[in-house]
Amino acid sequence: MRTAGQGPDPVRFVATAERPMFAPLARLRLHPADRALSGLGEAVVSGQPLIEHCRETYLLEVPARGLLADLAPGDEVDLSLLPSSAPIGRPHAKPGDRARLLFIGPDWIARVALGRSPQVVASPVDGQIEEFEAGHLAIRAAGIGIAGRIGWGQPVQGRLMLGVTSPDAELRASAIDIAAAGSILVAGARLDIEALTRARAIGVAGIICGGVVGRELRQLEESDIRQRAALHTTAPFAIVALDGYGRRIVPTHAWELLVAAAGRPVGLLPDSRLAVVGGEPGTLDVPEHEANAVRITSGEGTGHVVRLVGLAGPMRRQGGLYLPCAFIEETGPDGSPRRRIVPVSDLERLG
Repeated sequence: MRTAGQGPDPVRFVATAERPMFAPLARLRLHPADRALSGLGEAVVSGQPLIEHCRETYLLEVPARGLLADLAPGDEVDLSLLPSSAPIGRPHAKPGDRARLLFIGPDWIARVALGRSPQVVASPVDGQIEEFEAGHLAIRAAGIGIAGRIGWGQPVQGRLMLGVTSPDAELRASAIDIAAAGSILVAGARLDIEALTRARAIGVAGIICGGVVGRELRQLEESDIRQRAALHTTAPFAIVALDGYGRRIVPTHAWELLVAAAGRPVGLLPDSRLAVVGGEPGTLDVPEHEANAVRITSGEGTGHVVRLVGLAGPMRRQGGLYLPCAFIEETGPDGSPRRRIVPVSDLERLG
């Protein structure tokens, strides 16, 4: 077994933590009946109307006759070419709907996407449209992007507000007050359904957290489906979880950037699982880490920043697996430094 401090530099065996990126490519999904309000190469600003999104989309199958047969896939369809009635339970065109041709099959049946209840989606970031395809629209955003693992909701933007004081704290419902209305709230390690419900009720635009429980996402989705069925219009809301499911501490690089950017405009793009911090990047005071600083990503001490001391070689771990391991040095419960062995795969390099 190799002892601490001997052999090759242990830092190079540890994967580098994912860092915030400059000028990220932010993608927004386009559904079949949606219509983009800006084109390829155009500059957009935060809050500018960008997409006309239909809350309800249906598929119609109609014979491809007359003018309908001359259309190309993606063209808008005049409602007068579609039937205005249908059997009970089947969708049909109504005044105010939007229709778009998907394709005409070899059976000469036209598949048409019928959109209903349009609403405008505003751009959550400043930038320039770099991609414009059938299924998505991408903006080269001006700012710093933080990549997440989970996204839910609609694109939103607001000022960044810290709801917790440390990356491993949990946001309680009682800690959310009306001052957070319209803001993007940083919620720490996780938040429960009561906190989510209160945040939406007082008008919080979005939440950034370390982890989220799948059960709570299902409850949010079910609530959203009920509101759409009742034809209730709701304010856009988004969640971006940076480190996965469950109770996950906000990654170190992301937390340091969020602390430095408090009060700045932030855009959340759930489809891209991305948070974009606006403003001038050079004015952010983000601390630098030592070369041997690493973060524990799983197991005991998840989320803590420790010092990498050396390599321990392959060692038998729980379950009988032999994994490459390393020595780390951390602060013990009594405040004194202590060393222990962890798998290299459970570490990420910060320096």
